[in-house]
Amino acid sequence: MDAPSSFSVTAIMAAYNQEDIIGLSIQHLIEQGVSVYLIDRASTDATVAEAQRFAGKGLIAIERLPDESGFPPEEAQRFSWVQILERKQKLAQELDGGWFIHHGVDEFRESPWPHLDLCQAIRRVQEAGYNAIDFAAFGFPPTDDNYRKGDDLRTTFRYCESARRFDRLRINAWKRSPVDLLSSGGHEAIIPERRVFPVRFLLRHYPIRNQAQGERKILQELEPRWDPAERELGSYAQYDGVESGAGLIRDPATLTAYDPDAIRLQLFLRHRGVEELESALAVSEHDLDVAQKEATIRSEETERARREQVTASRATERAQEEREALARTLVEVEGKRDAQTRTLGATKWERDELDRTLDEVEGERDTLARTLEAVERERDTLAHALEEVQGQRDSLARTLSDVQAQRGSLVRTLEEVEGQRDSLARTLSDVQAQRDSLVRTLEEVEGQRDSLARTLSDVQAQRDTLARRLDEVQKLRDALAQSNNELGAGMARLQARIDELLSSWSWRATGPAREVLRRLRGT
Repeated sequence: MDAPSSFSVTAIMAAYNQEDIIGLSIQHLIEQGVSVYLIDRASTDATVAEAQRFAGKGLIAIERLPDESGFPPEEAQRFSWVQILERKQKLAQELDGGWFIHHGVDEFRESPWPHLDLCQAIRRVQEAGYNAIDFAAFGFPPTDDNYRKGDDLRTTFRYCESARRFDRLRINAWKRSPVDLLSSGGHEAIIPERRVFPVRFLLRHYPIRNQAQGERKILQELEPRWDPAERELGSYAQYDGVESGAGLIRDPATLTAYDPDAIRLQLFLRHRGVEELESALAVSEHDLDVAQKEATIRSEETERARREQVTASRATERAQEEREALARTLVEVEGKRDAQTRTLGATKWERDELDRTLDEVEGERDTLARTLEAVERERDTLAHALEEVQGQRDSLARTLSDVQAQRGSLVRTLEEVEGQRDSLARTLSDVQAQRDSLVRTLEEVEGQRDSLARTLSDVQAQRDTLARRLDEVQKLRDALAQSNNELGAGMARLQARIDELLSSWSWRATGPAREVLRRLRGT
């Protein structure tokens, strides 16, 4: 069945130094009813001459890149896959044709129906309502080093392997429409409202034909001209690890004998729709496994919840018992608290008594201070009177015998002062004893507070109230301690002043003078 003249398919092909295969590749496409547009990337061998033989016989044109493609001349020294794809996208809008194929020189594409050529098969796809075609790619590596220019690849290479994962998507044929090849790196033509035919077409791939050609292609023609930016993005990964002398010849035992009929049957049995169903089934099986696992987990969680409920019931019973024990503890704590309250009342009374004692001591201290002030005034008066006494020294000498008689009286006066001092010392001793007793009482209160704090840790509801009360006790103790410290310091200073006064030379020396002055004032 011939395709109508109004229906056409064009393969856009780019080549660089492919003289050994270009003629056979173009001839195969023409035999398949497909026109060819060739982009030559400044080949240095006979690629253009080999292709030129088909001019006017199915070869539409040969475009020199970069010269005739609008790219700078220096681009001839750089292999840019992005540049090639951009040019093919533009040509697919400029050229006449109903369908286009993004085609490689070393590829041979065929219909999945043996009785239809490629053009007829694509027409059938269009009639079925589809506008894009996927290809199942099979690589044919060399199994010996006998291939030479002019050999028919389709009969020379008899062993194949499925394309590697990164090279399996090949939606390379599309009905005329604005197309995006760049997004996928040329692996698929992205067009508006794309509908891909479920049965894949055949693609036989012959990138390496023998050892010499493979090394030349990879190490001399591609690697020095690769675009560094594209290389960093992972392009040309299929040639990673290839070095000079690396074996490119494969063992047939690692490959599969090519059987086109079996492959075509497999293409129909495992078309894209079946794969989508298998994928959906795999997803469903995965979801079922997940659901089963979740059901198992929920069952385990239910059992765990039941065990936790039993544990919670037991815990509730224990909590009830603990609450009853806590109630009993609260009663005990209340008793202790009342006892503590009584102790605090007694402590307060003792503190009041101590405050009264301190007031009395303060009064005596003030009296002594006034006495000291009077002594100071008398000392000043004595200083003035000494001048007069100096003038009366002779008279005083005469009255010395009388003074001696008065000495006994002064001694008695001093003894009375000593008695008053001893009485004051005994009073201070009593105050100190009372302070020590109060400190011991406060230490007992502190011990009881600590005991009460340990008990109240189990009674959370009462802790804050008792804590405030204990804080008040602590503040009282601190205030009493401060008062005791101040009292002790004041008494110490008072005692020191008394001792200083009694032991001072001025006091002893001026005693007789004071007696004389008292007598003089009496006269």
